[in-house]
Amino acid sequence: MAHHDNPAHYGVRTKTHKLIFFYGLPLDAKGAQPEPTSAHWELYDLQKDPHEMNNVYGQADYAHVTTELKSKLLKLKADVGDQDESYPELMAVRKQAW
Repeated sequence: MAHHDNPAHYGVRTKTHKLIFFYGLPLDAKGAQPEPTSAHWELYDLQKDPHEMNNVYGQADYAHVTTELKSKLLKLKADVGDQDESYPELMAVRKQAW
């Protein structure tokens, strides 16, 4: 996204890839966009696309990377105590988009 008005999101980055889940809910974040946006995913191959211009999420060649990074993302969130379960509306969006 070229603008700085990005929907609410979280993600994970490795040396080779970046996976972002845009859940698009303001929840209780100060300064968040007040209106919800559609949930979606972005995945970037940082070796082939260092400027993150080509979202490869959903492409068959990246299915294994997507699965691995989603698992890593959930583990990291659990490790730091970032529990989506505190927000039922986020859990509903996550369940539908995951």
